Amino acid sequence: MADLKGKVALISGAARYRGLGRAMALRLAEDGADIVVTGRAKNPDDRPDNEKDIGWTGVQSLAEEIEAMGNKALAVEGDVTNREDVERIVAAAKARFGTIDILVNNAGVPSGAGAAPILDMDDDLWYDTVDVNLNGVYLMTRFAGRLMRENGNGGSIINISSTAGRRGIPDYGAYCATKFAVVGFTQQLALELASSNIRVNCIAPGSHSTDMMDGTIGRTADRFGISTDDVTAGIRRAAPMGRQGLPSELAASVSFLAGDDSSFMTGQTLNVDGGAHMS
Repeated sequence: MADLKGKVALISGAARYRGLGRAMALRLAEDGADIVVTGRAKNPDDRPDNEKDIGWTGVQSLAEEIEAMGNKALAVEGDVTNREDVERIVAAAKARFGTIDILVNNAGVPSGAGAAPILDMDDDLWYDTVDVNLNGVYLMTRFAGRLMRENGNGGSIINISSTAGRRGIPDYGAYCATKFAVVGFTQQLALELASSNIRVNCIAPGSHSTDMMDGTIGRTADRFGISTDDVTAGIRRAAPMGRQGLPSELAASVSFLAGDDSSFMTGQTLNVDGGAHMS
């Protein structure tokens, strides 16, 4: 477990109850950090049943969870593709905590993964995916990174790519292209920020048990006329460890990259996928 007492972590894409962002925020809070969480506002009627059943309200509910653990937390709704929103998110973090030490660029969209071949996909889906999965990472990094550099205490930026950013997967829309781009962005930024003692690393998750992954499984099943159980069984067969990952397992990797145990690592991409991809 990392010792993150006295640190402030900002996690994007943290509005889903069964999402990786929530798991990351809870783990970094468990490690001692104070937390800023952000995600898009959502109409309560559009939430999945599991969130409706517990009265989940997105990042505000997550901030309340974190405060119940004894940590300080701030929830700021916003869209990572909107420059004004991103400036407002970072300004709110600065006003509340004075700094950002850890940035986790987790916000992402699936791009119709499982049912969106490039030649047939809708143009708007392509551009929307690039906007969230790549431009959102750029904007969050630009403004949070400037605050890190200004404060002069170094920091850790952790970008969330995917194993779909390590190899091409058919019918994944713009998802592969954007997630490959995040790996390259990580390497370039690591070189540019090393002199400021700001480390920049990347995680490439495989299949984890989340609402977003369930959507991909459902689209794949529909496209090929098979059951979701068959798709899930295929995912498990593809991983030498024979299962999907848990969000908490991915969050443990974020914790490692956020803390001092990875103090001599930068520009790296870690695959967290049960051995499905090795490089």
